[in-house]
Amino acid sequence: MAKSHKIVIVDDNTDFLFTMHTFLRRNGFVVFTADDGQKGIKLIRKERPDVILLDIMMETLFSGFEVFMQIRSDNALKNIPIIGISAMRDALDIDYSQWPDYEYFSPDTFLDKPVDRQRLLRMIPEVIRKAKKRKRRPKWQKKMEQDWANKASQSQ
Repeated sequence: MAKSHKIVIVDDNTDFLFTMHTFLRRNGFVVFTADDGQKGIKLIRKERPDVILLDIMMETLFSGFEVFMQIRSDNALKNIPIIGISAMRDALDIDYSQWPDYEYFSPDTFLDKPVDRQRLLRMIPEVIRKAKKRKRRPKWQKKMEQDWANKASQSQ
């Protein structure tokens, strides 16, 4: 890996934070962690990571959905790719891929817990590459794609 990508993990499960921090660091990433949403937003603003791993079902008041909305509404942060993570499948028997909520949470990609680590290692450079490509698109193209997405969601 030519450049050490910077990752911020926001999750209220300290065991998960420790495990993922150790795993990603051993694989050449620079890793920062936050155990609640408010700390996560502060850390993301400070570090400007290349990618964010964001739990959507945190027990704290500042949930992953709120963190997501703050990131996407902040012009300085909105282009940082987000990998959503959750134990919804195990905890609630809900498969996010079958019941996505694009209005409140539309990450660049999504992983169920327990996280497949090898899959995560493949995803990280891919979401970074796609985010860079998306950022380079002309404004008219972004607007047109957004209009198409809005029309598609209204027709459902």
